[in-house]
Amino acid sequence: MQDVLKSSIFKYVTHRIYPHATLAISVQRANFVVLFLFTTSMITGCAKWGGRILEENHVEFNTSVSDAMDRQMLLNIVRMSKDKPVQWMIVSAINVQATVGANVQGLATFPSNGLAENEAGGGLSVNYTPNITYIPRQGEQLAREMMSPIPVSTIESMVSASWPISWVLFLTAEQVQNIRSFDVTRTNGFVTHSKQFGRLMQLFNMLEKKQMVSLSEVPTQITWNPNPLTKESVEIGDIMRSKTDRSGFIARPDGMYDYKSIESVAVLTIDPAIEKTPDGVEFLSVLGLTTGDSNYRMLSSVDIWPGKTFSIRTRSFTAVMRLLSMGVDSDVDGPPPPVFLDTAEELFSKMAEAPDGSDLTENMDAIFRVHCTSARPKEALVSVLYRDQWYWIDENDFTSRCIFAMTRDMYDLQVKNEVLNAPVLTLPVGSGR
Repeated sequence: MQDVLKSSIFKYVTHRIYPHATLAISVQRANFVVLFLFTTSMITGCAKWGGRILEENHVEFNTSVSDAMDRQMLLNIVRMSKDKPVQWMIVSAINVQATVGANVQGLATFPSNGLAENEAGGGLSVNYTPNITYIPRQGEQLAREMMSPIPVSTIESMVSASWPISWVLFLTAEQVQNIRSFDVTRTNGFVTHSKQFGRLMQLFNMLEKKQMVSLSEVPTQITWNPNPLTKESVEIGDIMRSKTDRSGFIARPDGMYDYKSIESVAVLTIDPAIEKTPDGVEFLSVLGLTTGDSNYRMLSSVDIWPGKTFSIRTRSFTAVMRLLSMGVDSDVDGPPPPVFLDTAEELFSKMAEAPDGSDLTENMDAIFRVHCTSARPKEALVSVLYRDQWYWIDENDFTSRCIFAMTRDMYDLQVKNEVLNAPVLTLPVGSGR
């Protein structure tokens, strides 16, 4: 009897319960395999996340850096207006820190009928935080770059970037040919030297609009010796050593020599038709130029050089910032400038009429104004909080907006980047592309 009972129990377990248990365990294992593959696929998908971060958020990164540089420039202009030292920073790196979280859930039950029931689920969350690293810029190299005269090549580059010639010369030129512009000092302010400079800015405005004058960089043949070189002073060895594809001693028809080279130089180009207009004739007379030569090589010099040259003595970038600092409101919630003087053209007109030695410091906000208010501005191109007061440029102030953008460009041309290959955007995972 016992043997029969054991045999019956064994058959029941073998044929009825064991298959269901095996099925339940197999289903449970399958569920875990599916969950494992699901989780792995989600985590593997993170390999493509870095590329999407850069693709979807590069505008935000770019805007963050640009806004920071704008605020830095405005802050230093405000500091200079308060006779405080300036401080420059530079972006050295942009790092993105990522936090990835994942969870997996699984459930299996065995009801009375022996058939296994199961459920599975999971989730993945990804968060990132961009960190911009700045380092201070200071030392002799920066000081020399800030206080050295602005090269004429920078003036040409600014004009080639579509900024008006008159605006660029107003900011950068202390003297054009033999016409002195104005002094920029903390004690005396903005004091004119010659009313001819204001008139020259007006003429540049009118003639540039008529496309009769332009500044550009062109390959030009340069003669380096002011006087012809005698045949005896030039030996065959000198000729062979100097002869290249772009320079050498060139024989003249009179038997003497010139040392010439082909250089890419900044030039003032004048349309020959300029002498047919009254403004053009006045322009040539003021600068002492003729239409016999269309291109005049721009030189950073006090004296007028012989030959086809256009001399400009430039001020430093620090002096440019000092000039702009005169447009910072000294009083909180100060009144706007006079309505009859709120553009660059109107300021040039006043300079052309004012007696030599006139103090025009109070008129600087005609072309560049920085507001000072106790409340945070709502329509600001750029704003900065300094000593509990808000300083800002009105985004609807066209002239101030352009002058500020010009100054940013000029800073980038004048000051070298000490950090090689910076800024660097570092992502925590591969781009997956």
